[in-house]
Parts: sequence; structure tokens; C-alpha cells
Amino acid sequence: MSKVFQLRHNALICSLIAASLVACGGEPTQQTPPPKAIGLGVFSGSPAAPAETVSFAGVRNNYSITRTATGFVVKDNVGSGGSVNVTATALLKFSDMTVNLGIGEKAKTIAAANLKTLIELYIAFFNRVPDADGMAYWIDQIKNGMTVDTLSNSFYAAAIEYSNVTGYSSSMSNADFVRIIYKNVLGRTGTTVPPDSDINYWAGQLASGTSTKGNLVATMLNSAHTFAGDATWGWVPQLLDNKVSVGTFFAIEQGLNYNTPQDSIEKTVAIVSKITATNIATAKAAINLLDLTFNSGASYTPNGAGSGTGSSKDCYNKNLIKLGVTYNTEMSSSLTTLKHTTNYAVTYKPNGSTSFNGINAQELLTDTVILTGLGVGTTTQIKSYLNVYDDESLVYGTRVAIDQGYGNYTVVATMTPPKRTPFTMSANESYTQTYTVTENAVGSPFPQTLPDQIVTDKLTFLGIESVTVPAGTFSACKFKTEVNTNGTTVSSYTWQIADANYRGLTAKIEAQDVITVATKLGIQGQ
Repeated sequence: MSKVFQLRHNALICSLIAASLVACGGEPTQQTPPPKAIGLGVFSGSPAAPAETVSFAGVRNNYSITRTATGFVVKDNVGSGGSVNVTATALLKFSDMTVNLGIGEKAKTIAAANLKTLIELYIAFFNRVPDADGMAYWIDQIKNGMTVDTLSNSFYAAAIEYSNVTGYSSSMSNADFVRIIYKNVLGRTGTTVPPDSDINYWAGQLASGTSTKGNLVATMLNSAHTFAGDATWGWVPQLLDNKVSVGTFFAIEQGLNYNTPQDSIEKTVAIVSKITATNIATAKAAINLLDLTFNSGASYTPNGAGSGTGSSKDCYNKNLIKLGVTYNTEMSSSLTTLKHTTNYAVTYKPNGSTSFNGINAQELLTDTVILTGLGVGTTTQIKSYLNVYDDESLVYGTRVAIDQGYGNYTVVATMTPPKRTPFTMSANESYTQTYTVTENAVGSPFPQTLPDQIVTDKLTFLGIESVTVPAGTFSACKFKTEVNTNGTTVSSYTWQIADANYRGLTAKIEAQDVITVATKLGIQGQ
């Protein structure tokens, strides 16, 4: 199945069975070019390429950036540029600096201690705050198994390559090397310059081969932290922590890179020079940012956290599975990654009781046709097997008809144990379950191996609130669904209508890279 088909298929499936709140996801294809030299901005290393680069005419301060369910929206606050939706991993290129939107989430993929050490190494070797692209590169190296010692030695190699900037050189004495570490890492200058005995101790570690110049820095960083709370030297680890705090703000939270090598050196060094053991405000002010609410790693919560009131039972409708009832929706799905909108119509028809894998269940037939957009005219038919009770629904599996052009076949998915959705949830209550999805291709002209999927599904009811979509304004239950499939988690938000005329139908879904809204709704035969 192609990635494009997967994205379209997931967008459709996510809107299908309102009673069981099926959540789906898909990831766009990304390509990362081979490493390349990027000069003094990072000193050593190449950033992984984001999914897209979006350019803007003005400076960063002319714009605000806000997270959405599908990525971010960039708003022009001073000109006529309006608002632009971009993906969660985009690189935003302004006239004075660039913003790496994906760095916040990438930073969460390594241990916090390793992230802190990485920022400290930037400070120790270059006495500057790191930039986001450089951090992205080194985070990937850590994830690939690079140790702190190897990382330190890589930074040292870069430091001596640009000795005119860093002060390090391959020919400098061991003692001079240690003095620079004291200056950059520990802030020991002026009246706090270390005595010769301290310098000679660490220089002796190098002379004896106990340490290399690369890993000695990491050792001295660890030593500095042991003075936390010390009456005389407690300011040393506090200064280092403050430098890390500003570095985190610049590179991770704000995702910043300056656009020229000169700015990347001069401005990041100037920022660190303004940090003291008791003050970081002056350094942050020197960055000169107006959009301080932006944080690349902040989680998205649509319309706040939810109303926190009501009961989910007000948004379920047992009639939607009753024989003789049909209902239909027309939906519009906007896919940010592919930059297009697909409109489709879905018709639901309960077929009554049947047997599914030996279980007596209700069969719900769902027919979908794409009206406009990618794949216009394509039809999909899904049969879902479920039982709906007063306080819950149980979904046992589905049958999906597939037409690949060379023959039709059916994919049968079985959920073991059945996927349960409780109806009587109070506001902010969650329900989590784990089940196995087993798929079999029935009637396929070619052999297919479909491995089992282990799914952990967390459903949270966030309360009843008003939602407005093209089909109207409704009172609706807002749910957050977090689905972990074989170790990968996808989150989505669903608004399920509480109003009597359309109770149980889906008004809106927000998931990664897709927003789906109802444009028409109808229920017949209730």
C-alpha cells in the first residue's frame, strides 16, 4: 500500500464509526540528504533535513507561530501575508534567522541528562549557545550510539579547526587547554582564575594519558556540578546551569538558527557573555524575540483542555446500530503534508446480526466515495462487527474490500480482545486497553504476510463543548485518543455530537497532518 494511499485511507477510516471512536494515523515520507559541511554555524555536523522549508520575507519578530493538530500556523502580524499552515517538522526561513520546528520533539527522544550534556559541550568548547540544526544533528548521533567521550572528542576536533574563534589549537600546551576550559565552562576569570596547582592537576591527567582533551571537558563538567550549594564555589555550577537554560531556550524551545556564519558565531557568543550566576534575563533579552509564547516542544491542546464538564453518555446513540436506520455524512479532510483537501461522502447501514469469527455481532456496512480531491471517484467498503450495549460498545473486527487494479480481495482484521469503548465517562476520565490486531488477506491473487499489531488505546473524555463546522454548530463531546501501535503513538481529537437530531455522529477530527470536518449530516429511520 503506498504512503499516499495510506494517508488518504487513514483520513477516511478515522471518521467512520462514531460509536467506537476508531483512531488512526499515518506518517508522510521524508527524505534526508547525505551529510554536508555547514561551516561555523554548527562547527561540526550536519542537520537532518526537515520535511519542508518555508521562506518568509520579513524578520522573525514580524510573525507569530502557533501549534495546531497538524503542525504549526505562521501568522504575519505586520504585513499582508496572512496565515500559513506548515508541518510539524518544517524549517521556517525568515530574513534574519531560521526556526527548526521539529527540534522540540526530537529533543525528547534522548535522555534529559544527555541533552543537558550536549548543550554543556557547546558552551565548553565554543562558549556559545547551540543552534537548533546543530542540536538536531548531534541528537541523532547520540541516538545512533555515540558516547559522551566520542561526542567530546568530535567537538574538540571542531574546536581546533576553528581555533581563531574558540581559542583551542592542536599545538597549545596542556595547561593552556585547561585554562580555556576553566574560562568557558566554569567562568573562572579575573579574581577567580584557578591556582597553578589546579591547572597542573588536570594538565597531568592529559600528560599521563588518563584523559584525552576531548573527554577531559566532560570530566570537568561533572566535577563542576559537585560544587552545587557550596558556600564558596556554588556559583560555578549555577552559572553553568544558567548557560544551559539559555541554550535550551534558544535552540530547543525557540528552535533558532542565525542565517549567516558570522551571526551564528558572534551573536551566540554575545548571548553567553551576558549570562551570570544570578541572571539570565539580560541574555534572553539579547536574543530579541517578541513571540515568547512559542515553544517548539509544547504539546497541542485544541481549544484548551476541554470544558471539563458533562458525561460522555450524552453523545452515544444506540439507534445508529439498529436495523432499518441509515445515516450519512459528507466530510472534508485537509492534509497539511500533501497540501490538498479531499471531500468524501460516507453512508452507514446496519445489516443486523451475523457471525464474525464465531461471535454473534451486529454488522455495520460503511460505503465511502471520494467526491473531490486525490482519488476522486474511489470507493471503499468496510464492514464492522460490533455490539452496542447501554454502557459500552465492543468492536470485534472489520472486513475491508480492496481493489488494487489486478484483482479484488478482502482484508479481515480481528481485535483480540475486542476493542471496548465505555459510554459513561466523566470529564477528564481515561480508559486504556491493549489488544492485538490480526489481519488476513482473503481472496488475494498474491501471497501476503500481514504481521500482528499490538495496539494500546487510551481514550480520554475532555468534556462537552460547542464545536462549529460547515454542517453547523453543535454541542459535542470532545475525546482525545492516543493509539500506540507496535511502539509508535499517534494522537487525535474527536468531537462527537450530543444534540438530539445528530447524536452520535462525528462533527470533527483533528489528527497528525489532517483535519476532518463534517459538511453535511443526516440520519434516517430512527
